[in-house]
Amino acid sequence: MSTDILDRALQLTRGMLAAAHAQEWSRLIELEAEREPLLLRKHASDPDSLARLDEILAYDRELQAIVGSARDLAAGQWQRETDRARAIAAYVQP
Repeated sequence: MSTDILDRALQLTRGMLAAAHAQEWSRLIELEAEREPLLLRKHASDPDSLARLDEILAYDRELQAIVGSARDLAAGQWQRETDRARAIAAYVQP
């Protein structure tokens, strides 16, 4: 039972990673919401379960890097647009 749950969580995590690579942020959020309750359950500590959990954690680290980069890119774009709007406003003012 626990193995089936972890298999599903691993499948969802892989889907999350694919969504992040495709910048499908709403899909990533949907998959994470489905995965979360699976991971919050108590799991066995046998080698197979621990291996699946380790794989999920490795994918999560990759996800954090992708999402962090996208966040930083969006913040930079927002800052450039804000600066541009300020420059235009200063130029237009009499």
